[in-house]
Amino acid sequence: MTRSTKTIGLKEAAARAAAALKERPEICLGGLFKQSRPVALVRALLATGADGLHVYSSPGAGYDVDLMIAAGAINEVFVPGVTLENRLCPNFRTAVETQQIKAHALDALTVVGGLMASAHGVPFQPIAALKGSDVLKHNPLITPFDCPLTGQPLYAVPPIRPRVTLLHAQEADRWGNIRHLSTMVYADQLMARASDMVIVSVDRLVDDDVVLDDPRSVTIPAHYVDAVVEVPYGAHPTASFPNYAMDEEHIDAYADLGDAARRGDGAGLAAYLEQHVTSAPDQTQYLHNIGEARLSELQAEALAL
Repeated sequence: MTRSTKTIGLKEAAARAAAALKERPEICLGGLFKQSRPVALVRALLATGADGLHVYSSPGAGYDVDLMIAAGAINEVFVPGVTLENRLCPNFRTAVETQQIKAHALDALTVVGGLMASAHGVPFQPIAALKGSDVLKHNPLITPFDCPLTGQPLYAVPPIRPRVTLLHAQEADRWGNIRHLSTMVYADQLMARASDMVIVSVDRLVDDDVVLDDPRSVTIPAHYVDAVVEVPYGAHPTASFPNYAMDEEHIDAYADLGDAARRGDGAGLAAYLEQHVTSAPDQTQYLHNIGEARLSELQAEALAL
């Protein structure tokens, strides 16, 4: 049996994801808040014209989900938190207020529980932490039941099985063995096990010997991964430690444009989407738009932490 490499280009990855999402629109994004988000993959997917998506994520999402909303790609959000941490996500806020999207009231355990049910191949995952919470009134993914052993009330979460999951890590080999070089793995491993299709962007590919010499450093083994894309700075403007820090200036400037759009001036946001999504055909052009000097600063900042 011939072994095939899993490395593909960014455009091919986006095309594969877009085709799969037309079959079923559930997409899941890895990372957390401003850490290791698969931004380059998201931008490439948006450039295909993807729309009508139902978005899941690790418990905390931000810039990438807001960008997808700004591009008109999302119908429903199943994410416990969509925030820039130091300020609100402007396009998410506008879309919820104007009912352009449906944002479901969920807690972190519901999403993690649904992913666990899918990963383990069971019909539901029991959770108990919602007792007394008003989330029970609005959460569409839970069903109350009595524990058959104790009789105590519990809540069942059905499997969440994303059609496509997009992740970002620091390294991989050509076969799809993924290496997160920081502790910021969060729910990425669980998402990979729970999903139909898993595409991972990495800052760099490494030789086979790097993985063979230290196999325990593999955080997601190749059999869970469908494709790997080498994309330098593939998480920008979020961080990819220890390679580069988050670009807070870029994120804040983007949020300012979203706030201006909320006040009726959408020209700046439209220009941002044109520059960084629509007319940036590859990562080389995107990085040129960001500037080599700024990227060097982010590298230095990560090294200093």
